[in-house]
Amino acid sequence: MRIAIEANTLADERWFPIFDLLLLHLEDRRHAFSAADIEHLFGSEWLTRKGRQDRELITLIATARSHDRLADKNVVRIDASAPRGGRVDDDFTTTLHPQDCLSFLAQPFSVIVENEWFDGAFILWMARALKRDALISAYRANRFVFRHGGGKGSLERSASVLSRGVWPAPNGRHSRAMRLWACAVLDNDAKYPGHVPNADLISGLAPWVAFVHELARRSIESYIPHTALSRYDRSGSFKDRVDALFRLTPDQRRHYHMKNGLRLKEDANPSIAAYMGAPEITPQEKALFGPIPAPDWPRLASGFGKKLSVIYTDIEHRPIAADASAIEDGDKAEFGCLLDAIYERI
Repeated sequence: MRIAIEANTLADERWFPIFDLLLLHLEDRRHAFSAADIEHLFGSEWLTRKGRQDRELITLIATARSHDRLADKNVVRIDASAPRGGRVDDDFTTTLHPQDCLSFLAQPFSVIVENEWFDGAFILWMARALKRDALISAYRANRFVFRHGGGKGSLERSASVLSRGVWPAPNGRHSRAMRLWACAVLDNDAKYPGHVPNADLISGLAPWVAFVHELARRSIESYIPHTALSRYDRSGSFKDRVDALFRLTPDQRRHYHMKNGLRLKEDANPSIAAYMGAPEITPQEKALFGPIPAPDWPRLASGFGKKLSVIYTDIEHRPIAADASAIEDGDKAEFGCLLDAIYERI
């Protein structure tokens, strides 16, 4: 994040010890002053009292980060006139009182997900496959963390507690301006084109996070490329199932339940006739999946199993060059935008 200090606050000697501690964040390369602010800083009484080494550190980090088109878009403005707990001024600026800035700046950005282990691994897997190693390095440096939402039903609470805490005061007295310190990423869950089961959830999350990203596909497993899925199980029968999966139409693949397949409540491996006659299956699902060719139906009906997510978590399944080539263009575009959106916030 980029740090900016309001002129009157920078001139107030009371806050100099806090500014000294800010330099520790710079040494850790987690935050930086902007190259555009250096002249303003170097003319301050606070920095003229510091040694040459501190000024060189500020210049070095500001210059290095100025070459990164995404770095430091998020701004923390330090202003002694700001309310305690801070305020959000726009989509990228949080203004903080000097006494709050150190605790805020010590906290990494939170990527709130349903399941930290699997969803977090999925995002890092896609970053590695797309050669976004800067994001992985930022994660290793604790510039952002994955926050376990505890399932879809708890995502909004997980996001709001960052700003309001537990037992929030009705008047918001103890709230903190943490909205720009978090985002939320969630599965799509749509069973067919036009199905929007998460609309209310996204609306509830929006006031508490910088942005919400709903995956374009049904779940994280829907993004596994043909190459990685083929390595997961090299048996001939599994290969037949993978080939059948990639013969689906784009809409069928987008909405197919990778773990459960087309199973029914009372039948884990239904025939096409049983599926088409099942009352729990919507007409839209029947219209979408009914045209699956008869030879492919038994290969896809039971799904690929609950353990499929280990492709994202286990080191033996880490992405290789072939996976990057196999990821579809639409998925590359989607994740390019998501990874950029996270990186520019940290």
